[in-house]
Amino acid sequence: QQLPQVQHLPCYIVHGRYDAVCKLENAWTLAQRWPGAVLKIVPDAGHSASEAGIARALFDAASLLAERLEAR
Repeated sequence: QQLPQVQHLPCYIVHGRYDAVCKLENAWTLAQRWPGAVLKIVPDAGHSASEAGIARALFDAASLLAERLEAR
């Protein structure tokens, strides 16, 4: 099942491999159903945005999003 209301929007998903709060399966399923979504699994991180790997992946995702929007 696709996500028709939002599938045209850019999507960057960041998920820590050891996240005990949110299941990795949910991020994977969302990425599979959202055409063009980018899923970044941070191998040495959990749930917190203050972890170095998650913070870096969020920064990278925000930079990519800014580039895409600027190109429009």
